[in-house]
Amino acid sequence: MLVKEVVALAAETLGMSDLAKQVTAQVGAPEGEIKSLLRCYNLIENEVALDFFPLKTSETFSPAEEKISYKDFSSAPVNILKVTDEGGTPLTFRVLPTYLSLPGCTRRVRVTYSYSPEKKQLDEETAFSDHISARLLAFGVASEYCITNRKFSEGAMWGRRYRDALRAAGILRRTLSVRSRRWI
Repeated sequence: MLVKEVVALAAETLGMSDLAKQVTAQVGAPEGEIKSLLRCYNLIENEVALDFFPLKTSETFSPAEEKISYKDFSSAPVNILKVTDEGGTPLTFRVLPTYLSLPGCTRRVRVTYSYSPEKKQLDEETAFSDHISARLLAFGVASEYCITNRKFSEGAMWGRRYRDALRAAGILRRTLSVRSRRWI
């Protein structure tokens, strides 16, 4: 699914069908309201990737001086999930501000990590094409757009629909709570 489809659906959801047609026909760099909707899309995609549905990937590295710089990763890592050698044996590692430390390791390693998606343009694929529906993302975009345009009550309504869609998709889990104790 293309970003353009999600943004057009968000515009349609907000009752701006003429803007939805403009988004569908958009060629080149977006301007005005379309640019604002695209910015809202990028915020929502980043929120979903960081808070609800982490994007994961693995890469193979040859550590230099027992460390791997975060600049060497193809995507900006958010959380290092595991580090293994080529045989699949887990290795110890330390996450430091600018690099990943692998004490005593000089052989090739495989790093599995979650990452933050890069900002998208209208003609690019969404990061969640196979897993999250355009409708769910459109609700988030609509909520963010309303809030940035000072339509707070409408933004809150779309925010509830967005969270309900996340919950229905099984992405947003209910928080566990313990009932208070009662003394009889």
